Amino acid sequence: PMEVIILMYIDFHSHFDSSDPAKVREFVNTCHANDCMAAMCGGRCYGGKGFIDGGYDMVPNDDVIKLCHEYSDTLIPLAKIDLWDGPVDLSELRRWVDMGAKGIKLIYPYYRYDDDRYMPFYEEAEKLGLPLLFHTGLYTFHDADAVYHRPVQENMSPLCLDRIARSFPKLNIVAAHLGTELHREQCAIIVQNLNNLYFDLAGGGNFWAVTPERLAHLMKGNADWARSPNSERYRKMIFGSDSYVSKPAAQKEAIWAYRNMLFRNFVSDEDFADIMGGTVASWMGIKLN
Repeated sequence: PMEVIILMYIDFHSHFDSSDPAKVREFVNTCHANDCMAAMCGGRCYGGKGFIDGGYDMVPNDDVIKLCHEYSDTLIPLAKIDLWDGPVDLSELRRWVDMGAKGIKLIYPYYRYDDDRYMPFYEEAEKLGLPLLFHTGLYTFHDADAVYHRPVQENMSPLCLDRIARSFPKLNIVAAHLGTELHREQCAIIVQNLNNLYFDLAGGGNFWAVTPERLAHLMKGNADWARSPNSERYRKMIFGSDSYVSKPAAQKEAIWAYRNMLFRNFVSDEDFADIMGGTVASWMGIKLN
């Protein structure tokens, strides 16, 4: 009989918002049903002035890494790094890597992502071979905004990633949400201009809002150009769902949306496999089935 090969996806954008054993098991079962591994980020809130900031409280990094080890065939640990009002503690970064972290999630920085204070961290991440997942675009209001008085949206603009990608060409960077509707066109342009800058469409407001025709426009093509070498431009996409341990259904919805967008834009099977996990697997040294 012919050998059956199961395509394994990698969801590079999932959240560990609960360590409840039953919920974790349910999330893992959902991944299995979707033939999908999931890169998981958590991270406690941080902040000064005795105030919990807008990063939203999730499972601590140490616990995320340990839980991912329990389900190492399915869950991949990412660490959430706090870009706050000083340099990143590189020893803490190395400790998480030694524990098994395979990448880094970044969100809600005190200064712009490309601030001088953060550059040594990016240099170290490049040396360690860690892909970085940056939240870009819209961010919901948080009570901390009235405490810190910072330009939240400006700090997370995809344009901030331009300096980082140019400065560290071996650092693989993903602009989460393709900048959201706030920066969609802008983000698509810089992604296509920089070899080490990628994007995901994580979140229902992104993977359902971007139609196949809109995606073709953003990638500088037309939805009806049949099987063109230009379809390779879609290789800058990375599969991400923005699913949560407590809300696993988003992963399946995201798979449907990605499949629809890429099929209707005549993306080749090879490119589809890279988008849905092959590219991320190559960054992390993971062998997919």
